[in-house]
Amino acid sequence: MTPPVRCAVYARFSSDLQRPASIEDQVRRCRDFAAGQHWGVIEDYVRFDEAKSAASLAGRDALRSLLEDAKRKPAPFDCLLVDDTSRLARYLPDVLSLNDRLRYHGVFIYAVAQRLDCREKTSRPLLTLHGMMDEQFLVSLAEKVHRGQEGRALQGLQPGGKCFGYRNVPIEDPTRSAKYGRFAVSGVRLEIDEEQAAIVRRVFEMYAAGESLSSIAKILNAEGVQAPQPPRTRDIRAWCPSSIREMLRNERYRGVFVWNRTRKERNPETGRKTSRPRPMSEWMRVEVPKWRIVSDELWDGVQSQIEFVNERFGKRRIGGFSRTEQSKKYLFSGFLKCGLCGANMTIVSGNGRRGYVKYGCPSHRYRGVCSNRVMIRQDRLEAQLLQGLVARLLRPDMLEYALERFAAQLQERLRRLEEEAKRAAGGVQLLQDRREELQTKARNLAEAIAAIGHSPSLLTQLSVIERELERVDAQLLQVNQPMNVAVTMAELREFVARKAGELGEILRADVATARQALAKHIEKLVLTPQETPEGPVLEVSGDVDLFGGEPCVVQMVARDGIEPPTPAFSGLRSTN
Repeated sequence: MTPPVRCAVYARFSSDLQRPASIEDQVRRCRDFAAGQHWGVIEDYVRFDEAKSAASLAGRDALRSLLEDAKRKPAPFDCLLVDDTSRLARYLPDVLSLNDRLRYHGVFIYAVAQRLDCREKTSRPLLTLHGMMDEQFLVSLAEKVHRGQEGRALQGLQPGGKCFGYRNVPIEDPTRSAKYGRFAVSGVRLEIDEEQAAIVRRVFEMYAAGESLSSIAKILNAEGVQAPQPPRTRDIRAWCPSSIREMLRNERYRGVFVWNRTRKERNPETGRKTSRPRPMSEWMRVEVPKWRIVSDELWDGVQSQIEFVNERFGKRRIGGFSRTEQSKKYLFSGFLKCGLCGANMTIVSGNGRRGYVKYGCPSHRYRGVCSNRVMIRQDRLEAQLLQGLVARLLRPDMLEYALERFAAQLQERLRRLEEEAKRAAGGVQLLQDRREELQTKARNLAEAIAAIGHSPSLLTQLSVIERELERVDAQLLQVNQPMNVAVTMAELREFVARKAGELGEILRADVATARQALAKHIEKLVLTPQETPEGPVLEVSGDVDLFGGEPCVVQMVARDGIEPPTPAFSGLRSTN
């Protein structure tokens, strides 16, 4: 008798607004179907994802665990039961990929609602059709949501999100009920928060009076004014120039709601949504006088000041590691962290025209919430870090470690070359036979040309055969050429030491490529200020692991660009 089909069950619902009982309903339907088919459901493989979108596989831990279990030998189940194909995914490539991966490991998908058995020959077209319909559902839903938000914006309501200076007030609909016995929310209106609105007006007035973004941030932080949003990349919640910059450009504060400036797109690899700008022709402006916090005169004065500052001090920004044209030459930008507050160390002083710039803590320089006042010139920071890296690599233990790695890779490469040579030697006879065949054809063509005289067709054939004969001769020469790969350990040691000593020149030769290479070995370098009898230093720690080994701490002279009379590094100390 044929053994019963062993079934796993997968269920999913996409929003926390849906009923959790939806999972129970899906599992119950799958169990009932399996019982009717005399199939067995394995309880250990009944799994579900709650409040997970089907637009991406990212974050779908239960589904991923079933995929991993299906790879086991032998597979613990034969069938993956789902209520319908939309529970798997609402992105057609994901649906087809899931089906192919499971079928490769001997597991088939069965969608109960559609009676779709992926063992059937016609299943793939049907799966494609249902996948297209499931995907179109998401597209239509996004369009409906966008249309609803547009209607709220035209009514002067808040489509979503928060804005400093206002509070969101939900508008309840007494004719509809929601969860926990509450009325459904039909919209959100903004009300001015007078305490926050006073701060907004003060920010506008200070900037119009000539205060810089950083000085405004420092003043607010010194007074203990709470910042609008908690930090994402820092340890301290504080006002920063970027948040003030956005505030000064937000037309909502003058009673104009600008909507539809961005669109959301989901990254297919991570599943996260990112904002992308829309063309200005798609922007929508709605006059909402009750939102006004600043006067037109104050708004115009701030915008004039912004234009003046941009023309006088603005820089061309290009994003990523290389935020300006000049910063593309900075080897360690993007890796440096402040040891006191955790902020990314950035260029806070100087410019390329002066010939030098200085790294410092932006939380101190622009926000005034960190006590790290130490700055260091970019060129001297790089020189000292590179000197420390080279000194570390030239240590006997590190040199031996690198030598062992290099020797192991060299032996592996020689082994592969030897295998290729053996395979090539096996083809020598074939090449020689091919050469004799080509020579015979060439002689026959030459005799024919001599007999009948000039013939363009025969000459062309002879030319093709001669070129092929040259290629075969070249292959035979390469196979028969001996390889001189004799290398002594002394030569290897000298080679590794020389390359380690040339590390600085190698990295400076192509900074963009070098930074990408460093990113594979360095996640962060933490710069912590320390006072010594000789002056301030920056103690550098982190996860430098270019050629393996333990972490280290480096003391780096940081006297605001003053050339130290002693060697830059006072030594390396191992830490755990």
